Amino acid sequence: MASREPGPAEHLGALVDRATASADDPAGDRGATRLRRAMAGESPARFRDRLVLERAAWQARETDRRLQDIAADCGFRGYDVFVRAFRRELGASPSQWRADPTSWELDAPGEVHFHPPDGIRLPAQAADDVTDALGEAYVDAFSPDPTVVPLDRAPGSTGSTGGPA
Repeated sequence: MASREPGPAEHLGALVDRATASADDPAGDRGATRLRRAMAGESPARFRDRLVLERAAWQARETDRRLQDIAADCGFRGYDVFVRAFRRELGASPSQWRADPTSWELDAPGEVHFHPPDGIRLPAQAADDVTDALGEAYVDAFSPDPTVVPLDRAPGSTGSTGGPA
């Protein structure tokens, strides 16, 4: 039996997994770090599900594919699950919404949205955003001093600076 290729839901799941797995590695993948910051305020499951639903809504608006095929392609376990999620998030069943569509972007705390045809759009990162680089440079410059450590490695990690009182 041939295995099917991973769909959009699996790709988004893998992306979210990569971002959450790199949380323990401060020197890890910068793209994953940027995505993890953009996910702030949403659980990884909610983030993935919202993006998959945005993709489904975009397809419902922009294509003439059967809604059942869109639901299956987007990884919904069944058409009924798709209809319930669609109605909960967009206020109408997929067929009603398709007849009079509104924006397919759902409210998102991190302003990350589906980007057609199969990507995501992260908020712009300002070219002058050097906050992380400044902190790293400071620690690197003064690391011979045992009282200068990154806050996430401070003794007790309860806000202590690790320095003398």
